Formats: sequence, structure tokens, C-alpha cells
Amino acid sequence: MAFRPFQDRDVSLGTLQDEMNRFFDQVWHSGVSAGPFDGQKWAPPMDLHEHPEHYALYVELPGVAVGAVDLSYVGSTLTVRGEKTKPAHSGEGDKPLRSERRYGTFCRTVELPGDIEAERLSARCQDGVLEITIPKSEANRPKAVKIDVKKG
Repeated sequence: MAFRPFQDRDVSLGTLQDEMNRFFDQVWHSGVSAGPFDGQKWAPPMDLHEHPEHYALYVELPGVAVGAVDLSYVGSTLTVRGEKTKPAHSGEGDKPLRSERRYGTFCRTVELPGDIEAERLSARCQDGVLEITIPKSEANRPKAVKIDVKKG
């Protein structure tokens, strides 16, 4: 029997590159302190999807107050900045036995593949996931072309 590790998935260079980027992001922003290199100890994971009328960016922000998040857009770059503050633990003699959660400031940027209508950008947060709807400009939206059928 032949070994086929990817038989149930479409594998392309693009998917391989996405997986490698995700892997390095996880290593860079999880257990490894990358502070000397990028100034942040963690970064929330995110997904970017394209729809016919808009892009949708999903950013995982569990434990981050919505008021501690800022969105900005310049050119074709969308930036999500914020801070996850360490909760105050009460009790005298409190000693952490295990600490895996990351805290501090973060900054994630996304290069969008086309022009958008920045004034119509909207965001909502539900269950710790920030969903940003980014409407495409009219020039970037797909348009149907009618095909005339000639009889003859």
C-alpha cells in the first residue's frame, strides 16, 4: 500500500506556504519570546476570507477587552492593535504553578489584495472573535457579463 499523506486534501504551493507561515507564526508568537525582534510577546491568530462583495478578517481575541483594540487602514494595509492585560490575582501568597497564557501589546497587519471602501468598514466581536467586514470597492467586485446569442 502506497503512503499518501495528502490524499484527502488539495495540496498546492499556496497551501504549503500558508501552512509554513502559520507554523512560523505559532512558533514566533507562542512559547518563544520574540521580544528582541518584533517587540511583542504574542500575536492573535487570524484568518482572511474573500467574498464577492467584501473581505472578512477574523481575529481571535479571547480575554482582550474590545476597548483595548484599535483598527486602522492605510493604503492596502489593515492594522489591528491592542493589548491583553494580565489579570490581577487576589490572595496572599498566590504563586503561579503553571503559566502558558501570553499578555502584552500586539500588532497584526494584513495586506489586502484590492481596493476597499474604507468608510464602510465594520467590526463586531462575539465569543472572543473579532470579525471585521471590509467592503470591496466597486471596481474590485465581480461583474456579470451578458452573452448575446445570435441565431442564424
